[in-house]
Amino acid sequence: MGKSFELLGLATFNIFIAIIAATTFMSGENIGVSKLDRSNVTAFINEVTQVSGGLREDMDPYSVAMYFKKHIKEDGKFVSRIDYSIPDYPETTRDLEMDRETYISHVLQVMKDFDKHEAAVRIENVEIMNDGRAALVVTTNYERGVIPVQGIMGDAQMLPVTGTSFCEQEVVLSDKKIIQMAEAECKTNIAFADAY
Repeated sequence: MGKSFELLGLATFNIFIAIIAATTFMSGENIGVSKLDRSNVTAFINEVTQVSGGLREDMDPYSVAMYFKKHIKEDGKFVSRIDYSIPDYPETTRDLEMDRETYISHVLQVMKDFDKHEAAVRIENVEIMNDGRAALVVTTNYERGVIPVQGIMGDAQMLPVTGTSFCEQEVVLSDKKIIQMAEAECKTNIAFADAY
């Protein structure tokens, strides 16, 4: 049961990590950005929400992994405090910290396990810094879907869940003119829904 809840937390975590990807906008071409601005950071966040949520049907797991390897700083760090609300269980809090490779692994696992996945992001604030070389971004992310959870008898049950994350991220422009995620810190709330 614990692994499924971890995947749920990571699925929700994927949305706030959504700002990790890039301005290539899935065209396969590397379109360089000379300076970060509200427009290209906003486009970046919206596009990556789709990628990290596993919502791009045109991308197989390999494409997703390569995309994130390119657009997460090698020393990227992602931290989240996840609060779980599960009926008939005490509320649980878990702190999660991931590096780039761990994050990519979890994205791929969530893509495999999550069903009827929906994701949306609301950009609360974008603050451009360092002459357009960095940006602080604040988002609220929403997800819902169905995940497998192991029941008491060992049987797998598909349960509907919802997640909301409030995140603060640092996005940077690499020397190769690619938008990359440097770090993210989030607070995530996950609850099981009555119905999907």
